[in-house]
Amino acid sequence: MQIDRDAPLRFLKAAFLPEDWIAVLLKRHDTGEAIQRVGPLDMALSPRFQSWLRFKNANGFSVFVSVNALTPGMRSRTRESVRAVRHVFLDADRDCDRILATIDGRPDVPTPSFVIRSSAGRAHILWPVTGMSVRHAEALQKHLARELGADTAATSAAQLTRLPGLLNRKYFPPPLVSMDREGPATSYRVNSFPDPPVAAKVATPGQAPRHGWSMIERARRYVAATPPALQGRQGDLATFCLCCRLVSRFELPDHEAMALLHSWNARCEPPWKERDLMLKLTSARRCACPSSEPAEESGESARARPKALRDKPSTHT
Repeated sequence: MQIDRDAPLRFLKAAFLPEDWIAVLLKRHDTGEAIQRVGPLDMALSPRFQSWLRFKNANGFSVFVSVNALTPGMRSRTRESVRAVRHVFLDADRDCDRILATIDGRPDVPTPSFVIRSSAGRAHILWPVTGMSVRHAEALQKHLARELGADTAATSAAQLTRLPGLLNRKYFPPPLVSMDREGPATSYRVNSFPDPPVAAKVATPGQAPRHGWSMIERARRYVAATPPALQGRQGDLATFCLCCRLVSRFELPDHEAMALLHSWNARCEPPWKERDLMLKLTSARRCACPSSEPAEESGESARARPKALRDKPSTHT
């Protein structure tokens, strides 16, 4: 599959301001290895950096970029590090053409400026915005995702999208990540979109976002529904993905995340050493992955999650 060397540059230049800082994440889907770089837009546009991205993509890494601008000098990608909301984002993780047709037929939802197609039936939909707070953007994204049938979990301001023009290494053969609707170059404002209902507001840690459950209770239920890791069957990746969920989706501090991991770890075969679990948690917080598959595999249902498996016995005793 031939890559499009110009597409990453076109998207980055159109999606961000020259002074913006962004995050670029590279991930192997087979091992879970992740590499993140945070820096000014000029860094990502440089020929040397683009050449490095193409090299890593050719060697099995998918390439993602943050949808919002980060605070200069930051080295992580979290909600707290978002300096400016640059896009309203939806993950149409299935039946994307139906979702796009619904958007086109709604007078209260503007025309998306970018549609990034990652594989058959899947797309990331973006609207450039100005003057929108992180809290409002997340509430709006959650509201639109529910109404349109998009992924309701992929609504964090720290969300990633795939970088157009490169290959989606999640599949074999790898499809090209393509981009259409490269315009209009309009930046929408808060009043361009429907008002999210009060119930859709994003909860801060410890609040009860729905069903009367606190965030820690939601995380506890999630961990309880997550299958244990088994040695020799991709458990290293499964453990890292669970850590990513706890620190990014549920926004738990280390002590609360470790408490939940301890109960889950007791079911693993063999259990992780505590120091290894802590290393996984630290790595997940550094990468701030929003889900096991950034912006694509973050559904609410435990039934939609792959089985947790383990494949790196060298990290165990």
